Amino acid sequence: MPCLLLHGLAGSPFEMRPLAEVLEADGHVVDNSPLPGHGGDVSAYLKSGYAQWRTAALARYEALCRRGPVWLAGYSLGGLLALDICVAAVRGDVPPPAGLLALAVPLYFRKWHPYFCAAPQFHFLRWRARLRPCVPLPPRSTAARAVAPWQGHETVYYLPHFVELEAAQRRLRPELGKLSVPLCIVQLRHDVCCHPWNSLYLLRHWGGEEAELHLLRTRGPHGGHLPTTHCESRERVAALAVRFARQCLGRAGRHGPAEVV
Repeated sequence: MPCLLLHGLAGSPFEMRPLAEVLEADGHVVDNSPLPGHGGDVSAYLKSGYAQWRTAALARYEALCRRGPVWLAGYSLGGLLALDICVAAVRGDVPPPAGLLALAVPLYFRKWHPYFCAAPQFHFLRWRARLRPCVPLPPRSTAARAVAPWQGHETVYYLPHFVELEAAQRRLRPELGKLSVPLCIVQLRHDVCCHPWNSLYLLRHWGGEEAELHLLRTRGPHGGHLPTTHCESRERVAALAVRFARQCLGRAGRHGPAEVV
């Protein structure tokens, strides 16, 4: 089965490589290419934006659809792009996917809710993006790198990208009830970048009956937003991905692509 993997903001295919390796070993055809502006120099990253990422994700998806129903896995930003693909399928613009693995997908950065504690960087986002769009960050600590490896633009925090992501969130949230693709949600409980409440929201508002949620507990304080590479969760996430992909492949084989959504 063809599989499209979509990595996160400022990251690279490195984030999804553990999944790509186990899926390929299980016989699936995997596309784990970088999104536009990612995997290169910082200037290209700063010039890229959500519309460009969405166009590229849809083009890669349509290319894979020539091989049959496509299984999607999206992490963080990649999860929003995967939801955009599912919405396009409901509208009839592209064939329906075989299933969606949603990894730490942010549907809200901030929300007035007793159980939602927004990270400080998301307060007054639009105002801060106008005053100081590009914020330099220190490199990740040695401890964080050891617990949850990551590759990407780690010393640049570009706030206009997050403003674009908020616009995508507002557009996608009302569409969730129309989506009935088999869904598997995975997130770490100590994620401070994307509050785990987001995963509960996605589960509760999903339109399909086949949906499952895995909130994984880890002991260390680092790498909460990196379920695919965290040393305590990467094997569990990889195993969940293979099991869910097999399940979706079996369902697509029984019912055909017309009934996947």
